[in-house]
Amino acid sequence: MEKRLRDGNRLKETLRSSRTALVKVSERSKIPLIGAIPFGLIDRGTNVIQVRPSSMCPLSCIFCSTDAGPNSRTRIAEYLVDLDYIISYFERLVDFKGIEDIEAHIDTVGDPLTYPHLIELIRRLKR
Repeated sequence: MEKRLRDGNRLKETLRSSRTALVKVSERSKIPLIGAIPFGLIDRGTNVIQVRPSSMCPLSCIFCSTDAGPNSRTRIAEYLVDLDYIISYFERLVDFKGIEDIEAHIDTVGDPLTYPHLIELIRRLKR
């Protein structure tokens, strides 16, 4: 699946509807990673930081509360966050919080396994 995800065309065909745009969020895009629900970092004032690197999902479950997947009727965009960008933001947020025991929980409004750099993301968050 990773090979498939690296190819932009296959990514488009597999994980999202033809009606949705794919927004690649990076430092260059200047889109902040705090304050967005479908991607980035969510801090709820605890020692847990939610990490959302992707909003994509290859499924279209009828019970999905976020209407994810290729058959989505309401989504207008899917998001894929650059690995270095999300790690940089995470490190700054950890420094800002000043808490020793921070937990990173990878979740999405889709499927976390769609993130092509998931293994490296886990490795780098673990540090």
